[in-house]
Amino acid sequence: MFSYGKQIAGIALGVSLLGSAAAEAAVPQDALVVGGIEYGASESYVRSVYGAPREVETKFDSIYAGGQGVEWEYGSDFDIVFVNDMVRRVEIGARNGIQTKDGIAVGSDVNALVAAYGQPDAIRGDKYIYYADGDASIGFSFEIENGRVDEIDMGVIR
Repeated sequence: MFSYGKQIAGIALGVSLLGSAAAEAAVPQDALVVGGIEYGASESYVRSVYGAPREVETKFDSIYAGGQGVEWEYGSDFDIVFVNDMVRRVEIGARNGIQTKDGIAVGSDVNALVAAYGQPDAIRGDKYIYYADGDASIGFSFEIENGRVDEIDMGVIR
């Protein structure tokens, strides 16, 4: 009976450890990089890498501090949102050569995505969501269509 109790306790411990590991964020914060632009980069740094944006718009959304952000549009479905002069979101919606630090781009196979980042922390509809270590308000959201990445959002999670 004592041995049986130890086995159950061991199994319970193993299951709880597996459960806590699955809940851990898959992406370290320093991996939040798209096209060489990391989460929190300054406007001046982005301008030094990509030049002046094609268009600038003010975006009103409660997900941003103060309720608004400034979106720089570069064309080819590549947009960067700043709040207080810092990158808070990068959006890629076309095959334009821009990829994450780990080599995932629009058009990448979903298996390559999972190989790079592991199983998603959440799935919402067709979006695979990976939260950043220690902050579930930021991370990556990859829209999947027909087994391929169709859109990449890095930064504030909607």
